[in-house]
Amino acid sequence: MDRERVPWWLWPNLLSLDAPLVAVAWAWMFSRAWGVVSLPWELWMTLGVSVWIIYVTDRLVDIRKRENAGSLDKRHEFHRRFQGVFFAGIIAGLGWGLYSVLWALSQNVLFYGAFVLLMTVGYFVLSLTRSTREHTGITKNLVAGLTFAYGTAAGVHAYSPVFSFSQMLFSWEVLLFAALCAINMTAIDFWELEGEDEEDAAAILGTATLLIGGAAMYFSLNGDDFNKPLFYSVLVGAAGLNVLNRMRERLDRDARRLWVDLVILLPVFTYWVWISFDGNSST
Repeated sequence: MDRERVPWWLWPNLLSLDAPLVAVAWAWMFSRAWGVVSLPWELWMTLGVSVWIIYVTDRLVDIRKRENAGSLDKRHEFHRRFQGVFFAGIIAGLGWGLYSVLWALSQNVLFYGAFVLLMTVGYFVLSLTRSTREHTGITKNLVAGLTFAYGTAAGVHAYSPVFSFSQMLFSWEVLLFAALCAINMTAIDFWELEGEDEEDAAAILGTATLLIGGAAMYFSLNGDDFNKPLFYSVLVGAAGLNVLNRMRERLDRDARRLWVDLVILLPVFTYWVWISFDGNSST
């Protein structure tokens, strides 16, 4: 990888900081939507560090699976070159996570964390058993989307005095976020296909974004008023993904990765604007 040619906006992706940013932003939105008044700073840091560890580990696993180093994209090549530094970061992050879960955070976080850890193990099992010759992994991305969504929401929900664990599992707020995440990951795979396969994949992505947008619209119109801003925000995110899918050919590979992450952050910005003008998040 030619470091001189790496644009500044690509560095969060190279350092695996984009996913933690998305997780913390959506966790903030969940905390407002669920009426969680106060969260310890250790929770935000633990969430970001945990997501970072998982994403770095996933990329290091991908590197081990690929025999030809010349086929690595920029983010994987960066992790290959500095894998010693990333391994040290993983060890330090695990130490922080152990401390925070055992001594700094609510005991409910330990229970939620065990559930997310189980899903993470399932994801890595799928990742390790998936052939490197496969261009896409829809099942893997669905599991990854659910794992990311539950991991993002779990810590916040552990401090919620209203909703039960089972309600969190089947809440449409979390499930729609999981769907957006799954499309985010699948889009990156699909947009690298060529010819008719790429056209068919783009059609599938377009249909998926319409379904998510339709579900978000339904719940925003017929659901509890308390969460309407969140559902409207999800609708904006689905629309953004649909537009990006249509504009994919105008963007190069690196720009697609940037924009697909920005689109996942768009609902959080929309939600923030909504509650800023409205004065609260419950209308």
